[in-house]
Amino acid sequence: MYEDEIRPHRETIDRLNNEIINKLKERVGAALKIGEIKKHHGKPVVDKTREQTILDRIRDKAQAKDIDPDGLERIFKEIINLCVEAEERQ
Repeated sequence: MYEDEIRPHRETIDRLNNEIINKLKERVGAALKIGEIKKHHGKPVVDKTREQTILDRIRDKAQAKDIDPDGLERIFKEIINLCVEAEERQ
C-alpha cells in the first residue's frame, strides 16, 4: 500500500530535518562566538570575502556530490543570513 511504502521515507526525512535543525543551532552558536571575537576587535559582522569563500566551497562540494550548486548556494546564503542576524542581535 501507498502509506506503508512511503512511511519509512517520511520518517527518514523527519529524522534528517531534526538533524539539520540541530546542526543549524550548532552553526549559529559558532557564529555567535565569532561575533564576540569580531566585536572585541572592532571588526564588522559581515565579511563578504569569507562569505564568498564559503559559497565557492559549497558550490564545489555540491558538484562533487551531484547536487544542484545553485540550489545549495541559495540555501547557504540563507544560513549565512541566519547567522549574521544572530550576530547582529548579540
